[in-house]
Amino acid sequence: MTIDLRENHRIRPSRRIVYGFSLAFALLFLGACSDGDPVEAQSACVPFADPSSATDNAALLAILNYTKAAHGLNAIIFSASIGGKPVLTTAIGESVAGVPATTDMHFRVGMPAEQFETMLMLKLAEEGRLDLDAPVSKWFPDYPHADVATVRMLAASSAGFGDYVYAHGEPGKNNSFAEVLYANPHRQFSTADLIAYSEPPYQDPQFSNPGGSWAYSHTDFVVLGSILESAGAGAYNTLMHDKILSPLSLRDTAYASTAEIRAPVLRAFTSERGQYEESTDWSPSWTSYSGSLNSNVCDLTAWARAFGTGALLTPGSTRQITATTNVGLGQNTPALYFGLGVIVNNGWLISSGNFFGWHTATAYYKPRQIALALTFTEGPGTTDANTVSTSMLRRMSQVMTPEAPITLP
Repeated sequence: MTIDLRENHRIRPSRRIVYGFSLAFALLFLGACSDGDPVEAQSACVPFADPSSATDNAALLAILNYTKAAHGLNAIIFSASIGGKPVLTTAIGESVAGVPATTDMHFRVGMPAEQFETMLMLKLAEEGRLDLDAPVSKWFPDYPHADVATVRMLAASSAGFGDYVYAHGEPGKNNSFAEVLYANPHRQFSTADLIAYSEPPYQDPQFSNPGGSWAYSHTDFVVLGSILESAGAGAYNTLMHDKILSPLSLRDTAYASTAEIRAPVLRAFTSERGQYEESTDWSPSWTSYSGSLNSNVCDLTAWARAFGTGALLTPGSTRQITATTNVGLGQNTPALYFGLGVIVNNGWLISSGNFFGWHTATAYYKPRQIALALTFTEGPGTTDANTVSTSMLRRMSQVMTPEAPITLP
């Protein structure tokens, strides 16, 4: 059976139950001690097209325009770089009626935020502040199977913890997680709220042998974020800024526990509650540490390269990101598997997810130093958005790396 990794597998509780990773699809320190390149400050995120890449750029633009029309999307914002140099940055469509989408607009990141969380985890481990093989019970002594699950398994999503997003309700109370969330999408969830929904009576462990199987769980990354705060002796947003965002000069990226997004904002819309409505100001707190980042495509393109090359990390830490530990577990294969906080597919490092109507994806191919980042928003007639991001990435890889195409459906 092939791994089926769909774009909505990360962040989309829905009445249609299309969220989480469903495996029916699939799935420098700067300088001498890094196997990445030196980090360069990012310039303004403005439209750009490299004349020397005109042929590929024309093909990429054709993919973007076809996708927007075929799926009735409001807007697509896209950026690509090769060797750290931009080759195409563009925006098509409208944020809202009468307001064109622009390349510098900010949006919620969704699943790519798990890469940031993974790098922070590895940085704390390098500093000697976190043992990746320590049992989760060190911080959560009463959680089911936490005495066997390790910190590393959380980032690999092999801990087997119940996924709170799928949590069912108590009989007659209409209090499943999805029902509670959609009843008030402005609700502010705490970490304790989310973890409680991953335990009985709402949810059960996905398997009882941590490290011996694989199933994606949002809970793993919520628990991991809490551990990182403890190990780093600081608030998550502070740790993220000081250890990751500031050193990488990602000035348009920020961790936000509230609904506020820095202007200019790409407005989001969704039909998840059965009606087409704006979702821009819905609370991101239901994803906790694992999704509440805001950014733009230029920062995300720079990030895809930084994560893929191991900027800020030693070579040993960088190799752990793509370690094949999960291969053979569940439906993970050598050609398509979940590493640490990222999907590995034919040499590409990929993240793709839907966050309340923003569909965002990043991809990096190290052999040719290609970094891609895109986001799109749904229009009132969009009905099939869940695999659109990965479909675009797949088609783009056929143009840019025909020798190693992305195969996600």
